[in-house]
Amino acid sequence: MREVSWGKLDDNKPTRPEDIPWRFLQRILSANSLARNPEWPPAQSLEDKKDDVEDFNDFFEVKEPEISGINPLDIIAAIFLCADHSLQQELMLKMSLCQLALPFLLPEGPSYPRDKVRGPMEGPGATLLLWAMRPIVKMWCPQSPTGNSPVVEMPIVTATVPTVSFLRLGRCTVSKSRVLNLTLSQTQLQQNIFLHSGMECGNVPRGISDGMAEISWYLPSGKSNMDIFTEAAAFINLRGDAETYQGHTRFLAKVSAALFIFIDVIGEKEREFLISLAQSPAKLFLIVNTNISQQVKKLFKDLKLQPQQCIVRTNVNEAKFVEKLCFQVKQVILMRDRDQSFLSLEQMGDIARESGIQVDEHQPEIQRAKDLTKILGILDPADITGYKKRVLPFHGEPWQGLSKVEKEKCRMKLRGDRSTEKYNHELDQDKKIIREAQLRQSLSEEMRIFIDHLTCPGGDDRAISLQWLKLMLDSKSREIMAGLRRDYKELSKHSKQKVKELKDMDQKMTDSSLGLEHFMRELGQVYELSVTQHNIKQQTQIHPHVLQLPGVAAELLLDGFPLELIDGDVSNVPVSWITAVLEAVAEKVGRASRVFVLTVIGVQSTGKSTLLNTMFCLRFAVSSGRCTRGAYMQLMKVTGSLAEELGCDFILVIDTEGLRAPELATLTDSYEHDNELATFVVGLSNITLVNIGMENIAEMKDILQIVVHSLLRMKLTGKRPKCIFVHQNVGDVSAHDQNLRGRQKLLEQLDKMTEAAAKLEKVEGVTFNDVIDYDADKDNWYIPGLWQGTPPMAAVNTGYSEHVFQLKKSLIQCLLKGKLEQGAFTIPDFTKWMTGLWEQVKHENFIFSFQNSLVAEAYNQLSVKYKDWEWELHKFTHSWGNKAENTVNNASGDLNLLLQTQEREIMKEINKREGETLDKLKALFESGADNVQLMEKYREEFKLSISSLCRRLQNDSMQRCKDAVNRRVGLQGVDLLLKCKGVNQVLGDKELQTAFGKMWQDTLSQLDYQPCRERNIELEIENLLRENPATQGRVINEMLKRKPLCNQGTQCFQIEGKHINTTWTRRAKTVSMSANQSDVNQAEMITQSLELECHQWISDITKMDMDYDNRYCIDLLNIIQEKINNISHPNFTMSEEFRAEFKLHLCGFAVPRFQDMQTRFIQKHDPRQRLENMKGQYFDLFIDIYTEQDENQRQAERFAQSCFLPALRDALSRLSVVNIVDDMKQMTLRASTVSATTSLWPSWCTLKQRGTFDDYHRYITDLENLAKDWLHHQVIEHCKTQRDGESTFTRLAKGILTQITGKAKKIVEDAVMQNFAGNVQSFLDMFVEKLKTRISMPKDEMKLVLFHNDGDGKKWAEAVLPSIEEVEQRLLSEVTGWDVQAKIEELSIKPRDEMFKGLFNCTKKCPFCGVFCDSETPVHFTALFGPPHSHRPSTFEASPPPRDFTSAEALSLRGLTAGTTPLHASVVPIRTPAAGFYPKVPAGSRPGLLRGDPGGIETLAPR
Repeated sequence: MREVSWGKLDDNKPTRPEDIPWRFLQRILSANSLARNPEWPPAQSLEDKKDDVEDFNDFFEVKEPEISGINPLDIIAAIFLCADHSLQQELMLKMSLCQLALPFLLPEGPSYPRDKVRGPMEGPGATLLLWAMRPIVKMWCPQSPTGNSPVVEMPIVTATVPTVSFLRLGRCTVSKSRVLNLTLSQTQLQQNIFLHSGMECGNVPRGISDGMAEISWYLPSGKSNMDIFTEAAAFINLRGDAETYQGHTRFLAKVSAALFIFIDVIGEKEREFLISLAQSPAKLFLIVNTNISQQVKKLFKDLKLQPQQCIVRTNVNEAKFVEKLCFQVKQVILMRDRDQSFLSLEQMGDIARESGIQVDEHQPEIQRAKDLTKILGILDPADITGYKKRVLPFHGEPWQGLSKVEKEKCRMKLRGDRSTEKYNHELDQDKKIIREAQLRQSLSEEMRIFIDHLTCPGGDDRAISLQWLKLMLDSKSREIMAGLRRDYKELSKHSKQKVKELKDMDQKMTDSSLGLEHFMRELGQVYELSVTQHNIKQQTQIHPHVLQLPGVAAELLLDGFPLELIDGDVSNVPVSWITAVLEAVAEKVGRASRVFVLTVIGVQSTGKSTLLNTMFCLRFAVSSGRCTRGAYMQLMKVTGSLAEELGCDFILVIDTEGLRAPELATLTDSYEHDNELATFVVGLSNITLVNIGMENIAEMKDILQIVVHSLLRMKLTGKRPKCIFVHQNVGDVSAHDQNLRGRQKLLEQLDKMTEAAAKLEKVEGVTFNDVIDYDADKDNWYIPGLWQGTPPMAAVNTGYSEHVFQLKKSLIQCLLKGKLEQGAFTIPDFTKWMTGLWEQVKHENFIFSFQNSLVAEAYNQLSVKYKDWEWELHKFTHSWGNKAENTVNNASGDLNLLLQTQEREIMKEINKREGETLDKLKALFESGADNVQLMEKYREEFKLSISSLCRRLQNDSMQRCKDAVNRRVGLQGVDLLLKCKGVNQVLGDKELQTAFGKMWQDTLSQLDYQPCRERNIELEIENLLRENPATQGRVINEMLKRKPLCNQGTQCFQIEGKHINTTWTRRAKTVSMSANQSDVNQAEMITQSLELECHQWISDITKMDMDYDNRYCIDLLNIIQEKINNISHPNFTMSEEFRAEFKLHLCGFAVPRFQDMQTRFIQKHDPRQRLENMKGQYFDLFIDIYTEQDENQRQAERFAQSCFLPALRDALSRLSVVNIVDDMKQMTLRASTVSATTSLWPSWCTLKQRGTFDDYHRYITDLENLAKDWLHHQVIEHCKTQRDGESTFTRLAKGILTQITGKAKKIVEDAVMQNFAGNVQSFLDMFVEKLKTRISMPKDEMKLVLFHNDGDGKKWAEAVLPSIEEVEQRLLSEVTGWDVQAKIEELSIKPRDEMFKGLFNCTKKCPFCGVFCDSETPVHFTALFGPPHSHRPSTFEASPPPRDFTSAEALSLRGLTAGTTPLHASVVPIRTPAAGFYPKVPAGSRPGLLRGDPGGIETLAPR
């Protein structure tokens, strides 16, 4: 019955008798209350009858009524006789929902003669359907409540309620069933619970259903003004003459509290029969159709009946008669108060067996299957948590811990300051510990029995066993939860005083849930643990049949049992278990079998499971005392021609946990839980039903936005699931038309949210319908409420089931349409898709935590602002750190005192800037900017982040200052020079070396120095990457899990389709969401250029003699972001995934280089290392002091070699760049007439001469770097130019040298001539002061020179002059032999960059030809064409080439621009007035829209 075929979708009436049972089954399993109407034979329409000519005289003739058709009770009896136990239970459940009477005693069928009365020794020939009714659970509210809870919920077979049976003796003129219906129904809402003769085909003689006893219940609602009876009661109606079915009657007399017997004629036979019934415990009531005659009086006397036990129908209208009957029934129900015991259906089953009536539950296969419930024998309702820990040890806390570890491995939210590699290793260890703890657990005896039962060969009883177990577990769970709810209610009366107790009780209620799903979860964990890599190697098996479990679960899934897809308690998918089960399904049905996926999502308690069960006759749990947790799936077979047309063999239906659950509302990750659940199931689906209570969609809008956003982030837009909104409880026939405006508004809001999501993901032109297939007019269904009337006596609304059936047909049509667009999955493909999708959901660490996309966008915008403020603070602390280091290096006083001063200063400055930044945050929130109100909940988070950042930067700055002090203190503490002075012995050369060596080692061992801290640069850059921005965290986590950061940038970056987002215009042309290969190739060329540029920037930074600072990484990330933002192309934009991966790639490239930069700086400035480098000079000084040689000459030479020479070399490197640039401007480019464009005339000639496509393409796509490379080549050529036997570079370098040394010699000569009066230190201070703008002396070396040198300054000046001349000659000799190209490459500042900055004041380009702007004012123009810049062929020649071009070159260039140049042949950039030059459009698409042209673009607008 769970198959889907065209026949099941056909709502036509039966055309032949064989169709009638299938019609009944189809309708009753769809919970249609009209299912009993056979609708056969087809009624002849009035149109057919109008042609029949009838004689007028025949009109008055009395004719026998024509009776045709089949009595509905015969249909029901036949179906129950043919149905297996599972179908009988399904039928009972659905008939109970529809408030139809249920078969209680089922006759044995047509094998026994209908007119023969059974003898007293013969059994009644009926079966009591106890097992079929066992799943029915009813809830009611008696007016005299039992216990503390006014609501009773329990299986109806265990409820001890009074039973009232209605019989008839002989023929009656009144319908007993109709009277019963009137008795059980309210006046305004009469229900046809029992079929009677006044209903369709109710007057057709019964064939096989005589002797059937039907049962129904009256259940009070607790409202005295609405309830007919104050207590629950069962009503049994025996079909046929009670005398004919004496065995049935006597059984009913034994189990009933009262027998109401309808009788019209009381003869001797009837009298004897009634006397025999009087011996039973049931109270007899006679309903007679005659006045009280002597015969009746005598009968009453013989039966010892009271007058009130006789109800006379004569001369009483129907309402009064029913009122009398109800009164007597009430008296029977109230007999409970008079110690009258009532029986449950279970107890009736025992009596039936004694009475010779068969009981379906007593059949051997059902009793055998009940053995499985023995595993619940030791279950103590007071300690259900302990039972779960002991019997189900694998899936409780261990599975919860594993799930947390798995998600944390993907999201890295608690990583802190640990590197990804280290933290990943820690998580792996945690996972290993949990698995090892699980392995130490042994399988409980109960689970061993459970597995043995499931895996035993020929398990025909498996389904019945699981049903037994499910029913028992549900029953115990209801009992436990009822008690806990009572306790919770009592505690809640004192909620303010007992907050902790309420919280503990709430947790206890969560932990006390126990159902069949817990045992199935344990199976999954047992299997997963058994197939872990460790266990496979160890060949450890928890149970010998463990590998059979997926096959068993697959058989259950195919048999119609739901399989848990997402564990609702831990929000995780047991991937290995689900994969194994689906693989087993594929093996059983064929790996080529295809499946469509249908999912329902919606807010909690909106009837999602009921909708699916009604639509497809499924078994999703409802009304079991617990809402659905997680997600469950069931398979439906598609058969017949429908399978061929759909192209699938199965439909997989997924039922999900209700969203926005109240119990999750207080959790910090409630949004995350709902959003990841919805995203996962929608991503799996072909069709998603969005179930909504009433017409209000606001409750689901936020979730849909997050689903769309996450699908965009995970690049699943190509799948495009169908979305259908189902509005429940909307019965208005005009609802669809009345809500048209609301639907349009909804679509506008969803489009707006999608646009916000796309903006965050750097995708253009995406609407809600691009991601999810949704038609606002056709994809909204309005379904009436489920119940007709007031529960618990309400029946399923016929309109509900009819609308659901129409929705079902519409879904199949959608799948037929979807087949053309996407097609169905094979089961292995679905398994792969499910696994990959869940991995992506687990890795998503940003968007799921937000309520909707607007909040996410607002958060992202605030994060960008925060990054700007953070950068300002970083920039300040970097600048302050440089200043502090200089202060420390130049200080001569107490360094510890200086350190305290610096500490107070940085604290004051940081506090000041912290206040300013917090004021900016406050101003932003008070500005009323777009969506800023959505961020109120995050205000404190950002305030804490600002404070935390300021404290961290303050500590870093102080540490930097301490490192500088440590370096100085280390050198200041060296007393080696004083020791040198103290050597008074007469020593030889070897003894001098030995004495010096001993002093040297003693000094180093006493060195008071704390080494500079080595920062974990890789970890710091990882942290910066995760924060820049947080939206890219998922991609970064995934990549860092595969490869550590330091190994990321080892090869060239490879562009893939996922790295580019196809623009809307491109998508419209290609009808595809995926990237075109030509677009990928173009993106790769752009990326290569960008990568080289960033590599060069990193190389330039790391050559500096500076310690690493995070500012450099932040600069790099900002440069990358800016460069990517400037990439413009008409067909694509760079995706957010590209941004994340490219940043990671370049940071990986930078990490080892930044690490080397730090190492070099620490080694160079390490006091111990610096002392080792100066050991030779100390030894020379030691020898001088010992031998008392002329100190002036030696110290002068030492000054020249150790101080003046390094300072000269440094100045030569710095000043060479400036001089080269100046010389080139003066000699070659004639700065007075140079502009960005005219400076490129020679490069164009080079392009023309070389004539290679790659050069042209690079000119078009990457002119800036091409220009820099060309300028670099020009610099080298210029510097190599020979003049008077030497290169230009040598000439410039010699000029710098002679200029500085000349000034130095003049200072010395002036000191000598003017008889300098000071000492050596005064002279050197004066010397350094006058040269400070040109050179910088190393202070450590100066200190060594000044030691033990307090002589006359004039004499020292006379001694130093020759040494300066010697240094000058030495350097002039070196310069002459320099390799020009190598030396230029070594320069830290590149001449080409300085030239580029001077030439290209504005980096904007013409939108048509790509020429750079020459302007130094806010108005863009180019000197090449002159203002106004236009693109007429003549204007290209309006400005002549520079005068140093040859005529041939000019002609060549004109030829190039006239038509052969590719500058206008491929793609050219275009710009809008506001945003600079972007994006690009194909050439030839009317670019010539000039200023003043209507509809054109103002191409050269002010910037």
